Amino acid sequence: MRIPSLGVEAPIEPIGLVEGRNQLDVPEWYNIGWYHIYDKPGFGTSSLYSAHKDYWPNKKGPFYALTELQAGDQIVVVMDDGREYVYEVFFQRRYTREDIPMYDLIWPHKARNPELLRPEDEEWITLYTCGGDFVERTEGGAGYYLHRDVVIGRLVETIPPPAVGTLEGDQR
Repeated sequence: MRIPSLGVEAPIEPIGLVEGRNQLDVPEWYNIGWYHIYDKPGFGTSSLYSAHKDYWPNKKGPFYALTELQAGDQIVVVMDDGREYVYEVFFQRRYTREDIPMYDLIWPHKARNPELLRPEDEEWITLYTCGGDFVERTEGGAGYYLHRDVVIGRLVETIPPPAVGTLEGDQR
């Protein structure tokens, strides 16, 4: 995934639910996690990604500056075959952990909040990470954030994979 305005370029790791719990998994600190249990780009629906804001001690994650994204900024998902899905940011919000509307973010075509209801003819991408107030578990050590930052973009362009060229001298 590339987020040009933030200088982010990070690998995407498929993730799902934490085994034995009804809780979304988290990616390695340097990756962006795609929730493979939901849709992927190119299917005309919505896809969900998360990444760390930071990681103890003193490591910045791919979504460190997610709140700096502005309307019109681009998010590019690059598939294994080189195809690129380009999304344009149109929504950004910070929620408390208790109030984040996960149902509406995961299934925006059925969203209860009209602001998050995805029109049938649009494909969206949702990015989220921790943010806001931080509570330390140990002085100067690990802890947790009380908020979640959410960014949503709509698909504006699909760039096909690069054409496979012929080898010089190939006479087939």
